[in-house]
Amino acid sequence: MKNRIFKYYLILISLVLLVTMLFTTKVAQNYYKGEVENKLLSIAFSLEYYLLGAQAKDIDYDGLARDFAGNYTADNNLSEKSLRITFVDFTGKVLGDSEADFKGMENHLDRKEIREAVAGNRGKDIRPSKTMGLDFLYVAVPLKQMQVIVRAAVPLVQLAKINQMVQFYALLTFLAALLLSMFISWKITTSITKPLLDITLASQEIANGNYKKRIRVNTSDELGRLALNFNEMSAKLDATIIDLNNKKIEMESIINSMTNGLVAVDNDLNIILVNPEAFRLFAINTAADLAGIKIVQYIRNNQINSLLKETIHTGKNLECNIHYGGRIFYIKTSPIRSPNNNGNNSGGIVFIQDITKVRKLEQIRTEFVSNVTHELKTPITSIRGFIETLKNGAVDDKEVAGRFLDIIDIEAERLYVLIEDILQLSEIETKQKDIDLENLSLIDVVEEVFAILQPLADEKNISLNYSAKEKVLIEANKNRMKQLLLNLVDNGIKYNKPRGAVDITAIREKGRIVIIVKDTGIGIPSRHLNRVFERFYRVDKGRSRDMGGTGLGLSIVKHIVNLYNGDIKVSSELDKGTEFIIQLPC
Repeated sequence: MKNRIFKYYLILISLVLLVTMLFTTKVAQNYYKGEVENKLLSIAFSLEYYLLGAQAKDIDYDGLARDFAGNYTADNNLSEKSLRITFVDFTGKVLGDSEADFKGMENHLDRKEIREAVAGNRGKDIRPSKTMGLDFLYVAVPLKQMQVIVRAAVPLVQLAKINQMVQFYALLTFLAALLLSMFISWKITTSITKPLLDITLASQEIANGNYKKRIRVNTSDELGRLALNFNEMSAKLDATIIDLNNKKIEMESIINSMTNGLVAVDNDLNIILVNPEAFRLFAINTAADLAGIKIVQYIRNNQINSLLKETIHTGKNLECNIHYGGRIFYIKTSPIRSPNNNGNNSGGIVFIQDITKVRKLEQIRTEFVSNVTHELKTPITSIRGFIETLKNGAVDDKEVAGRFLDIIDIEAERLYVLIEDILQLSEIETKQKDIDLENLSLIDVVEEVFAILQPLADEKNISLNYSAKEKVLIEANKNRMKQLLLNLVDNGIKYNKPRGAVDITAIREKGRIVIIVKDTGIGIPSRHLNRVFERFYRVDKGRSRDMGGTGLGLSIVKHIVNLYNGDIKVSSELDKGTEFIIQLPC
């Protein structure tokens, strides 16, 4: 540090002296040039006045230039090359010159001072003369009446002398100041650097985590008091850092373990903190450093930002539900109270809870209860109606009573099937993984399904077919796979045309088992394809009920496929048939 102070002090003095020297030189040069320019203008005006008074057509400009320059030089005891006079017409042609043969001189229209004079202004320029080989100051004055330009010039021989004189005195001053500054800076650095070095070394240790470091105090001056204050500060810092680290660890543990998203902002809506769950909910790159960035750059939702602004302004807790990225979020905002208790808030916190699944489950529950109620109500109403009729005397008519009892039996069977399907669907939904798994041959399961449904197929003259290039084995629960195929083949028979077919194909492809169930039936309109796996959804409600369908068959199929981490797709054409493609992991 001692060398640095010494060096900086010398650099500062050197810069000040250098600037002073340059400024002094520039001022002297400008003063000298200004004086010379004024003299040249006076000479040019004298010649202009003379020409206006002569009013002669054939003026010997060359002779006039030489005579005037010679007389002026002799009258002022100057050297023979001190003054140069040149006459130029407005086309740039030289009419006469006091120092050179004007006839051999080039056109002067490209000279700066000549161009300015032709434009009607006083021209001025400084440049080396090609003819004389010296730096000249040129001044040109236009004489519009005679279309002649009077140019006067002198060599700036005094500039070099001025520069030498200024530089000489500046150098002497610089050397004297340099010696003085060296002495002063040495004294200053010697008295300051030792205590500062002790403080620097101590601060480095504290910065490295040694908050126990203290400075030995040897003086009672300002540096001594600084050392005492430093020791007190390090002691308080040690206690504060320990406390802050403990609180930071506790706070990070709490925030990072939260199942809800949390974002904190300041009064200007600049982000202060974002927890991992908020990164996930808003699909923000976890590597992004959001501190100090406007919240609107990453959470582009006007409701959230407006709610935060209102909370910060009013200090009230606010809440709402929003739709964001195809999900439903419950949002609650709370103010961050100002630490100085001045009544203002220093920011706001927004809590985000993903309630998409909750709302979806609520909707499913509502729809399910509504659909179950509707499905149960129809057969129960029918049963009660026929029982009431029987009670009112129809029971005595054996033919009517028998027919009514058959209908009651059909409706009771429908209720049984519906309840059975509901229980099966509930059982599958609650399972995370199937049990009683075995290595099945798919052909054995298909044959059992065909055996059960063959009578129904024979009624409509429907052929049931299975094809596979190889023996396909699958690890699954046999009853579950049987239930899956029963529902698909049963639908293929019910909604088929007479003399139609239901074909099952099984193949192994890219590490998966693909089962295709295809029929030649009436087909499904394209607008219904994305909803056929919903509970109680029917394409043709009346026809489906007439055939004994509960509306849960395909929903059960979908949940069985999901239970095995598989995938199911459906494609269909009206009057051409429907195809279900199931992919299950091997």
